[in-house]
Order: sequence, then structure tokens, then C-alpha cells
Amino acid sequence: CACPMATPSHRSFADSPRDVAGRHLYDARAASAASVDPTPASRDRVQRALLDIVQPSDYVKWEYLSRQALLARAVLAPGGQRPTRVLDVGCGYGALSLSLSEGEGVDIVGMDILGTRLESVRAKMSARNRATIDRVRLVAADAHRLPFRDATFDAVVATEVLEHLDEPERLFREAHRVLRPGGRFLMTTPNAKALPYRMLCFLPERAVQKLAASWTQESLHPDLLHPHGAMGTDSDPDRHRREGFTLPEVRAHAARVGLRMAVGYTYRIPLPDRVMAIIPRVLSRPLATWGTRPLPWGLQLFAEFEKS
Repeated sequence: CACPMATPSHRSFADSPRDVAGRHLYDARAASAASVDPTPASRDRVQRALLDIVQPSDYVKWEYLSRQALLARAVLAPGGQRPTRVLDVGCGYGALSLSLSEGEGVDIVGMDILGTRLESVRAKMSARNRATIDRVRLVAADAHRLPFRDATFDAVVATEVLEHLDEPERLFREAHRVLRPGGRFLMTTPNAKALPYRMLCFLPERAVQKLAASWTQESLHPDLLHPHGAMGTDSDPDRHRREGFTLPEVRAHAARVGLRMAVGYTYRIPLPDRVMAIIPRVLSRPLATWGTRPLPWGLQLFAEFEKS
């Protein structure tokens, strides 16, 4: 899982001096800058940068790269207007932020709650093209309270963030606030109705916990597969607050704050990473790439929303 954000129990950086400066740098007036038509060459540079940064070798890394590529393609959608300012909420180790900076005329704000992750992004930046890296800004902040003025960004991206939040609808509300009219909010999150979860829900809770613990990361909440499971009190931002969402749920969250779902589907082969990791390497890339296509009961969901 990638790039979680903080819970309300963590310190918010929204009022720090760095963020006050950010509010002036990315203000409402700046959001009116003209967008630039995307070009195949620009999109190719972004894809090459992703390969260089992630350097995938097995299915798990190819799947991670494919997810970032899915978001990058959506941000730089052909036939539309490329955004000039993009906010990457929960940027993690910077693969998406740094690769998008290779696009023509795109300014990126990478935001995460953990300073260690931002330091990792800065380390990667030192090896990138100076002309593109100058368009990247890093901000430490909480996803529940984005430290930017209204109507600042053309696009907001949140990859695997929603499931880590105690109050997920606040992210939708904040995304709506900082987007300019016509701006887009793009996100991925685990699919709560994925095939494995549908099957596990028929088993006793003890069996669910045993099976899920052997298939998933320690930071997940296998007990949340049952509605009566306890959420726990661990404040680690990497920890799942719930085991995913459904498309109707994210559509409802978005509608309540004024965002309209333009695209929404589930994807990713519904088998655990520990199972997929043993497939031959020659199949890793095609399976991971194919896995980003719409797939009923897939492990993840992708959604794109528009602000009217």
C-alpha cells in the first residue's frame, strides 16, 4: 500500500511558516493560468521517468508502476487540457510527482505527512533533470486540512490515501475547495467489494483473521472485513482505518461536497500480492499492465471527479 496521510491525532502543518508561504505561492489568482495541450512526446517522457524511478523487477513493483501510470495517463489525458498545477496528496516516495514534472509546463506540489518520505523524494530529486525538478514543491501536511487557498489547483491526485483517513469525506471536501472550476480529483483506493473480501465475509472472523494475516501486510486491518470488527487505536498513518471503499460510497462522498464522478471502475487481478509474486518475471509486466483495465470485483478502484 502506498502513501498514507495523517490522522487527526497527528500534528497538522497547516499553520507552519512554510505553508503560509505556500498559500501565497499557490493562490487563487495563479490557478487561472492557461493550460497546455498534452503531447505524445510529453506523455512518453513521463512514462520513461516512471520506469527509471520505480525500476520494476517483479509483479508487485510492476503493479505499483502500473497504478502510477494509470494516474499519470488520467492527469495527462489526450484530447483534453493538461493541468498546469497538480497536487499529489500522499505523494509517498515521489514516483508520481517526479514523473509528472517531466510533462511540459506542469507544476507539481507533492504533499505527505511523514518527513522521512519527503526526504526520500528530495534525495531522488538530486538525480533528476534540474529544469523539471524546479517545478516540484514539497509540503508536509495532513490530508484532512490542505494548506492551500481556494481554487489553487487544476488537478488533485490521491493514490491509496482514503483508506488511511479517520474522516475520509474531509479529503473530498478539501479537494473540492482547492480545485479551480472544471478541475479534477483523481484517486485510487482498495475495493471493499473485491472478490477475496466477498468470499472471506462468509467465514468465521477467526478464520478471516488467520487467512488475511497470511496474505496481507501487517499494517492492514483484516478484522475490518467484518462490519463488527474493532478499528483499534493505532495512530500509525500507514495503518488502514478500513479495508477499502465501494464505488457507490466514493460517489456519495463526492456528491455531498459538489464533485461529480466522471469515471469510476474497479481493476487489478483479485489475488494477493504474495500469490502474484511467485509468477514468472516474463509475465509480471503484461499481467500488471492488463490489471489496470476495468475488472469486476478487482482489488482496487479508480475514480475521477470533476468540480463544476
